[in-house]
Amino acid sequence: MKSDYLNAIKQLLNGYRIKNAEKADIVNDYDRMYDDGLEKGMSDADVVAFLGSPEKVVSALSENYREVKKPKKGERLIALMPFISLIAFFVLGYFFTLWHPGWMVFFSIPVVAIIVEMGQNKDRDIWTALSPFISVITYLLIGFIAGIWHPTWLILLLTPIVAIVTSGYNGKPIETLTALSPFLAAIVFFILGQYNYWHPGWLVFFIIPMFGILNSKTIWKIIVYELAFLIAIGLYLFLGYMYGEWGFGLLAFLIPFILGLALNDINLVFDGMTVGEKIVLLVTIAVYVVLGFLFNSWAYLWLIFFLIPIYSIFLHSPKPGIIIAISPFVSFTIFYCLGYFLGLWSVSWMAFLLIPITAIIVEKK
Repeated sequence: MKSDYLNAIKQLLNGYRIKNAEKADIVNDYDRMYDDGLEKGMSDADVVAFLGSPEKVVSALSENYREVKKPKKGERLIALMPFISLIAFFVLGYFFTLWHPGWMVFFSIPVVAIIVEMGQNKDRDIWTALSPFISVITYLLIGFIAGIWHPTWLILLLTPIVAIVTSGYNGKPIETLTALSPFLAAIVFFILGQYNYWHPGWLVFFIIPMFGILNSKTIWKIIVYELAFLIAIGLYLFLGYMYGEWGFGLLAFLIPFILGLALNDINLVFDGMTVGEKIVLLVTIAVYVVLGFLFNSWAYLWLIFFLIPIYSIFLHSPKPGIIIAISPFVSFTIFYCLGYFLGLWSVSWMAFLLIPITAIIVEKK
C-alpha cells in the first residue's frame, strides 16, 4: 500500500519541471510521514486520508512548478508542414517550372493541422472543417488548368452543403433536404443560365417552399400546396410560351398565395418580421421580376435579394458586428460582378479575402 502511494506521487511529479533531487526530497518526506502515521497505530487507509491522495498532494505542490507538456500525436508534423510546403514549392518551381499553381502546396499547412487536430477529437466533424479548402483548391485547379472559372465557382457551395449533410438534422431527411434546397436551386439556376435559360430558369427557386411544405405533418396540406405550386408554374409557362404573356402569367402564382391566406399559413412567411423587413422583401421581389422582364437582367439582378438579409442585419445586429456580418454578401457581390461583367473569374475570387480581413480589422479596434 505504502509503495503504491509513493510511486503514484513520483509518477505525478514527473509531469512537472522539478529537479530530480527535489522529487526525491518530496517522496522521502511523504515516506517518513507515512511511517509516522503507521507507528501511531493508524491504518494505511487512515494515513492516506490524513496525508491526502497522491493527486491532491501533487496538485498542492504543483503551484510552484511548471507542467511538462507532452507533445500530442501529430504536433511535430504540424510544426514541420511550413518547411515541407516550402521545399515542395521550390522543387515544383525549379525542376518543373510550376511556380504557378505550385504555390497551392501551402494549403497543406492548415489542411494537415485540421486533419491532425480534429482526428483526435471524434466529436467534431473533420469534413465540415476541410470542405472550404477542398472547394477552394478544386475551384482554383479547374480554373488554372482548364481555364473554366464560371460556373465552376459553384463548387464553393460545397462548404455549406457538407455542413448541412453532416449535421443530419437529427436523422430527419426532409429537414436536411429543405436546408439544402436553396443551394440546389442556385446550382441548377446557374447551370441553366449557361445555356441562356436565366428565364424561366428562376422558377427552380420554387423548390425551396415546395420542399419546406414537405415538413408539414398534415398530408392533405402537403398535397394541396404542392398541386397549387405545380398548377401555378404550369399555367405560367403555358401563358408565356403559347401566348407570350409572361407578365400576365405571373398572376398564376396568386394561386398558392391565396391558398396560404385561406389556410392561415401565409403568416409563417412573415412571422417575426418587422414592417420594414416585409416591405424590403416585397420590393426586392417586385424589382427583380419587373426589371427582369423589361431588361432581361435575370443573370445578375438576383443579387438584389441580398438586400433582405443585409437590411435585417442592420436592423438587429449589434453595431460592432454589422460590418463583419455583411462582408460575405459584399464579397460575393464583388466576386460575381467582376466575373460576370468583366470576365475576371480568375482573380475575382480574391474578393472573398475581404471577409477575414474585415473581421481582423474590426476585432482589432
